[in-house]
Amino acid sequence: MIIRSIAALALISLSTLSNQASAATSAAPTRLANAECDVPAYRNSWQDDELQGNVKLAVLVDAQGNVKDTKVISSSGHVALDRASLHASTACKFKPATSGAEPVWAQVQYNWVLN
Repeated sequence: MIIRSIAALALISLSTLSNQASAATSAAPTRLANAECDVPAYRNSWQDDELQGNVKLAVLVDAQGNVKDTKVISSSGHVALDRASLHASTACKFKPATSGAEPVWAQVQYNWVLN
């Protein structure tokens, strides 16, 4: 019997996304330098189907460092992994803004890899 494990990693992009609603791009790299994101749960049934892939998300971060909205930028090709990534990203906590109170869009990427 071969036993496999799954690694789901959250990578925080320090660059903001270009968006007309995002005005505070100059303060964003300092503000988003530190973030903590939950590692999504990987279900055993997904392992049987050998689901893996990368999910790139856009997250809207407010001045307190909380995620207010999430969107899939690039899908893993598996709805289950995309949904798990979206759910986990809502719990990400970014360093609070040091200046400016405008929400900023940033990127979070989850890499789902069978080991």
